[in-house]
Amino acid sequence: MIRQDVELTAGQIVTVDWRRDPLDPGQDPHPPEPNKLRPAVVVQDTHLFDPSFPTVLVVPMTGDPGLAIPDLTVVLQPSASNGCKKLSYLLPQHLTCVARTRIRATTDSRISAAELQQLRQLVVLTIGGLS
Repeated sequence: MIRQDVELTAGQIVTVDWRRDPLDPGQDPHPPEPNKLRPAVVVQDTHLFDPSFPTVLVVPMTGDPGLAIPDLTVVLQPSASNGCKKLSYLLPQHLTCVARTRIRATTDSRISAAELQQLRQLVVLTIGGLS
């Protein structure tokens, strides 16, 4: 678990623990929520929130192309900057707000500014903001 005041930045890749929380059964995952550690990308404008704000908006990542919707997915090629070892998919349809206490690790890995912009545009599209 990371400290509540750790500063996160938009585009940063973090590890989120969506597994059962024995101390808070209300946070138990329910299908189709993941029930494991999963990388995710911070998408919220972190300059709008104090680092001690208790939640953060993230988009999960997967290596499973079956979970990706072709027109709503950012495909990440492995690179030194994103730290991916294989082709990965960002899933904006699974945008979620997570408690900072669910973030188990921060990394120096991040997506590019262009990928972050594309991801944010797909999030807006997903929630009907471009109608």
